[in-house]
Amino acid sequence: MDGTTHPSHECPGGSSRASCFSAPTVGRSVAARAFSLLPVLGLGVWSAAFACSEQACEQHFLLQEVREVRLADGGYLREASGLTGFGGYLWTVSDKNDAAIYRLDLSSRERVAAARETPLHISPAIRQALSACRSHRGDRLDLEGIAADAGGFFFLLSENYRAILITEVVDPSGPAPRATVKDVLCVPERNLTANDGLEGLSAFSGGLLTLEEGRGSPTKRLYRCLAPDRRCSSLSFPALDGRTPGISFRDPHGTRLLVLNTALGLLERFNKICEVQVEDQTITACVLDLDRVKEGAKSRDDVPESFRREGGMNYEGIHFDAATGRLYIINDNNAVWNRIFYLDADREPTLLLIFTLSQPSSP
Repeated sequence: MDGTTHPSHECPGGSSRASCFSAPTVGRSVAARAFSLLPVLGLGVWSAAFACSEQACEQHFLLQEVREVRLADGGYLREASGLTGFGGYLWTVSDKNDAAIYRLDLSSRERVAAARETPLHISPAIRQALSACRSHRGDRLDLEGIAADAGGFFFLLSENYRAILITEVVDPSGPAPRATVKDVLCVPERNLTANDGLEGLSAFSGGLLTLEEGRGSPTKRLYRCLAPDRRCSSLSFPALDGRTPGISFRDPHGTRLLVLNTALGLLERFNKICEVQVEDQTITACVLDLDRVKEGAKSRDDVPESFRREGGMNYEGIHFDAATGRLYIINDNNAVWNRIFYLDADREPTLLLIFTLSQPSSP
């Protein structure tokens, strides 16, 4: 990439292939209302080399506990992806279930995060609007990311459609929360393969930021979506090895971003989190090496046995709570892989890692 910011633009007509951030005609007022809660805030473009995999890590966070993520009706939550916080709970999605989002309750004294399935209603009109977002394969959403803003709107990221689903959750802290998709926003470009689409999503006080996974390629495309004019900018992003399955702002103003950067290949293997100072386009540091954390946990008897052994890898979601200084990371329990090779989809539990700051965070 050329290190420059591409100008914001309105979406062209349906026949154009130009980059755009579009909203089909369904529920435009809802999208406008959601984004009207967010004052416009500009973000810088990162021009420095972002070699997270090559950086020595300063341990800014300490592992506090590890919890197994279990469904209320039994079994583990499978294929978790993405993580956010709202209403005193964590929330996640599963890329194998288009019909629900999940609220995680950490109130149990046991080492368990209880996942309550929250039904997700998608009307035929929304389904029709989604068709404008150019699905890569079939009509599955393949939900990979979730974010929430201070006004109570949720944003669900579809990798297959390259779309953000603006969602309203009724009674989010009550006994029977319900979610309804109110609008659809299409994100520019097309997926090149089945596994290079959008995965990282985070909301800040000025809008949304979403980042491609870019599996198999060091090139990641980053998109900044601001309010209230419903525009999206494609930002240049330096070459970055491995996958980028999750992002989370470290501060509510969108000036510092935590990026989950992983690789599980035969020739390259790492699981790190790096922090980027957005406004002055610099990489602050690698703040957490998850492989070192896992190695250090082998002698701890207060974490699940699966994490002390082979489990707990394949990290898929990250959320930093600036109010408490806690960092949450969720993994994918490899249900499909384990079903094929071990005939047991629940062979590994889904795990939630909870960290606390090891040093004070600057405001």
